[in-house]
Amino acid sequence: MRLFQILNHYTRREDLDPGFEVLDNSANLRPDWYEYWPIRNFLVGQPLDEETFYGFLSPKFKHKTNLSAAQVREFIAATPPATDIVLFSPSIHNSAYFQSVFEHGDLEHPGLAGVAVRLFARLGQRLDLETFISDSRNTVHSNYFIAKPRFWRAWLDISERMYAIAETADDPLGKELCTPTKYRGGYQVHMKIFVMERIATWLLVTNPGFVARARDPFAARGRFYKLPVAIICDALKIAYQTERRGQYLDVFRMLRSLHKLLNLQVRIGGRVGLRHVQPTLNHLRAYWHG
Repeated sequence: MRLFQILNHYTRREDLDPGFEVLDNSANLRPDWYEYWPIRNFLVGQPLDEETFYGFLSPKFKHKTNLSAAQVREFIAATPPATDIVLFSPSIHNSAYFQSVFEHGDLEHPGLAGVAVRLFARLGQRLDLETFISDSRNTVHSNYFIAKPRFWRAWLDISERMYAIAETADDPLGKELCTPTKYRGGYQVHMKIFVMERIATWLLVTNPGFVARARDPFAARGRFYKLPVAIICDALKIAYQTERRGQYLDVFRMLRSLHKLLNLQVRIGGRVGLRHVQPTLNHLRAYWHG
């Protein structure tokens, strides 16, 4: 395993997990590309061993996942030999309510879905938002995945083609990719970053030949009241993908439209200590600590 944690310009080296190697991006030469810049430079410039897992994680990895480098290594070591990619996305409960990461992204960053559709069409690929479904088996957040070169090459191929479009000043799609979008109350981050974060999920959904293993995608640091409905929604999406029975998708769509109301009921039930609610929330809380 070659597992890196990215050292950016606002993080001290001593704050990184010493169990990871350091990928130095402290010069911050291309701040508009965020973590893609150091990842790109490594993948383009270094020879890769076909049986080695490579990962490039943000300085916030421990805060978002509660996992140490040792725990990451232990989990990867236990994966079957045929595994191509291991997912460490922090709790995906927010995206579980949506049919796909692109639909969820469009809510968080208005216009993302349309830009993504136009991008994949330009690349000769297909993204049909009506039929594209992602679930906990293939959802990647924050580029928190570790993979063998076979997957990284496919990811880099799409990413580099997007990079070329975004770097072309007079390309209308490039301009869309470089348009600042809503993020944490501001508009400082380009749309391209959030489209890129969804490339790994697109690859896993559209290329079943990649073997993925996800580490507990519903382990959450807080807001446990959101988890029960999210887990049900995710299970229904998986059931539909497995059995292709329309009832599963119908019920998913009904529940997701009611998730705020249902979450409120679960939250109130937890606060007043309902015997059918509080024990379950306590159990869900415990998964964060492994």
